[in-house]
Amino acid sequence: MAGFDDQILAQQLVFNQKDFWNFVWSNSTTAGWTSSSTPVDLTGATLSAQIIRRKISNLKDTRQGLSFDIQDYPYPAIIEPITASSSVDNTFTCADTSLLFTDQPVVFTGTVFGGVTLNTTYYVKDIVTTTTFTISDTAGGLTRTLTAGTGTMYINRTAPAVVTLPITNRVDTSGSFTLTVDDSTWSIIAGDPELDINSNEPICFTGRLKISFPADGSSPAYDEIVFLLFLVNSDGIIN
Repeated sequence: MAGFDDQILAQQLVFNQKDFWNFVWSNSTTAGWTSSSTPVDLTGATLSAQIIRRKISNLKDTRQGLSFDIQDYPYPAIIEPITASSSVDNTFTCADTSLLFTDQPVVFTGTVFGGVTLNTTYYVKDIVTTTTFTISDTAGGLTRTLTAGTGTMYINRTAPAVVTLPITNRVDTSGSFTLTVDDSTWSIIAGDPELDINSNEPICFTGRLKISFPADGSSPAYDEIVFLLFLVNSDGIIN
């Protein structure tokens, strides 16, 4: 893969922990026993860092390091098929509402009915029974009025939002900057039944730190990438 040179930074965090990394971008040279480094001037370069929530499974701590599988989150995306909508009490009917929770963002796919729009984000309003629920247009909003209908459509979890990590303390001439791991921006939804953080199955985020250098004379523009991996652990926090 072009541009991939095994630069991966990984860290295990505790739930609600803030942290930071101080970076110095430099060119290193080694001559015999002597090593030296020269800061890379970041003037004109664009710096950005982004992470997104992933699904991690089969996590094992081996003598060679951590072994695990990563998939897109949520996995799987589909929660339940919806079979009916009511104009009387504005409820949808499904087989099981156990994976739904109040203010959960959801989308509907398939052949939609009940007055909702395909691939538009709605929010679970109330879990009325083990098989019926209502929705709203905004988190904590009023119950959405539905039309009567039957059929088969699907209620799906929404894809997590990309989280931008702040970059501060930038000094271009010394090639230095600070990347802040800010837990307040993490895309973890309170009340999510899948938010079961423990030492064995943490929440996972992957992403990248990207430095985009502009063209300089005969040298074309290019990017340097460092891949990021965060495993968020906590002992006994189950939401």
